[in-house]
Amino acid sequence: MKCFFCKGTMSAGFTAHVVNKDLGVIVIRNVPCEKCDQCGETVYSGTIVKQLETIVGKLCDSIAEVVVVSYSDKVA
Repeated sequence: MKCFFCKGTMSAGFTAHVVNKDLGVIVIRNVPCEKCDQCGETVYSGTIVKQLETIVGKLCDSIAEVVVVSYSDKVA
């Protein structure tokens, strides 16, 4: 797969997904992604996006100023 922005090579990797939500920030670490070896752009599969939406939805009710979770902890 080629990067949409720079046409570099995309490789499997992990990243942190950050969501600014009303009065707080949610950081989801260790999210599986495809990452560009050249510019660092990240792409999620449809399955990962759905799981991220579910995780964020669950955490919105209990959000403090900053919430940091691991993707693998919330998917299991």
